[in-house]
Amino acid sequence: MSPDAEPSWGSFFEEFHCRECGGDEAYRSRARNFFERYLLPLFLLQPVRCERCFHRCYILRTIAVLERKQIERKIPESQRQGNSKPSTRIA
Repeated sequence: MSPDAEPSWGSFFEEFHCRECGGDEAYRSRARNFFERYLLPLFLLQPVRCERCFHRCYILRTIAVLERKQIERKIPESQRQGNSKPSTRIA
């Protein structure tokens, strides 16, 4: 082993590597249930999703991951505020 090489434990605590595809980028994932919302933080874990294969797993909070992508929803012209046209929907 060369002196410059890090042991595998060092990279385990610093970098994300997907177990399925080997990808190195991940996004935060929403907490799905009680366990993920309240118990994972006690163990310093967070749910993440691989950017490449979408595999979901738990990793340490100390590992840097990307923030979730927010989908921008386009609002139809008829539903925007300030529109002078009356709505055609009937309740």
